[in-house]
Amino acid sequence: MKRIAILGAGLYNKEVYTKLIAGGYYTIALDANPNAPSAKFANEFINLDISDKEAILNYFQINPVHAIMPINDWGVKTAAYVTTKLGLKGISEHAALASTDKGVMRDIWQVSGLPNPSYFVFSTLEDLEVKIENIGFPCVVKPTDSGGSGRGISVLKSMNDVKWAYDFAIPFVKNNRLICEGFVDGIELTIESISFNGEVFILAISDKEKPDLKTRVATSLNFPAKLTDEQRDLVVKTVKKAVISLGIQNGMAHTEAIIKDMKIVMVETAARGGGGHIFHTIIEAVSGISAPILLADILTGFDKVPEIQFQKGAVYRFFNPPYGILKNVVGIENAKLHPALLDIGIIKKAGELVGDLKNSLERAGYIVVEAEDRNKAVYYADEIEKSVVFEVEKVCE
Repeated sequence: MKRIAILGAGLYNKEVYTKLIAGGYYTIALDANPNAPSAKFANEFINLDISDKEAILNYFQINPVHAIMPINDWGVKTAAYVTTKLGLKGISEHAALASTDKGVMRDIWQVSGLPNPSYFVFSTLEDLEVKIENIGFPCVVKPTDSGGSGRGISVLKSMNDVKWAYDFAIPFVKNNRLICEGFVDGIELTIESISFNGEVFILAISDKEKPDLKTRVATSLNFPAKLTDEQRDLVVKTVKKAVISLGIQNGMAHTEAIIKDMKIVMVETAARGGGGHIFHTIIEAVSGISAPILLADILTGFDKVPEIQFQKGAVYRFFNPPYGILKNVVGIENAKLHPALLDIGIIKKAGELVGDLKNSLERAGYIVVEAEDRNKAVYYADEIEKSVVFEVEKVCE
């Protein structure tokens, strides 16, 4: 039995472990949280900080594994470091840096001739105030490396937003580097891919729905994306080049891009599967491919070329109740009976603030549905969302 270490055992990771075990793998979960929610679904749990690369290396020098799989941004650099030291299959440390630091990423894409917005990297508020006129408004400010989940990202519409955006981003900055980018209008896409020996395979593409807020957190991802054949070909060609330019030769990638007509601009790429339910559930619902098993097969040395079985519809919908204190949620049990539903959950608890979408971690709950095609999936998601009522006590923002 192949032993595979998974870096992370958070709230949404249960299915990663259950599917790998069902696929014949012995799973070892690692997480800094001794009560990590998904740890109990692994064969074994190790209470270690996945960002502590030396501690992880020391452990696996004594307790060998066949592969190390990062499933969030916190584990990407550690996985690259440890796999390099142990001679396991994975990405290089440079590729890990390029896919976790948006400034390095932009520089590589600029040299590679990939479509970037205008941008600059900065560290201080003074730098931002001086250089932002070179970008203009609207623009986007974010940490170059924040660990994912949209932490610290905001859209600026005027100089009045500059200090607010800087103060909003700073708590999530890990490396004293922030980036300012020109705002790009169009359809925002997520693209899930897997690389095998330098060849990139596209598994699923969605388009996003976002409320018009400073923080621009998505409230729905709809699969497959509503694109023309020509647009899809452009997206596939561009993303494949972007992924390889970062050095992701073997492994998952979650890419975001924006397209308008036949013009595409890259947003970012992470060297792991999409967050939440995307990696372990939605990719399989859309394409028939179990991404955790496929990735494990590639990392453990099997020759595994992806074979897309079908292209169905799916929606990853997030509840977006009005701003206030959550009192109660009604209708969940009936919603669970819907035949198109793959999963549903309420994240926020009674007494907590909802409707404050600072980042994706502040979402109130989620719906995952599958259907024969995109239109039916959207219809079912709308139907289920309307059947669930959030009782909220309004408060002043």
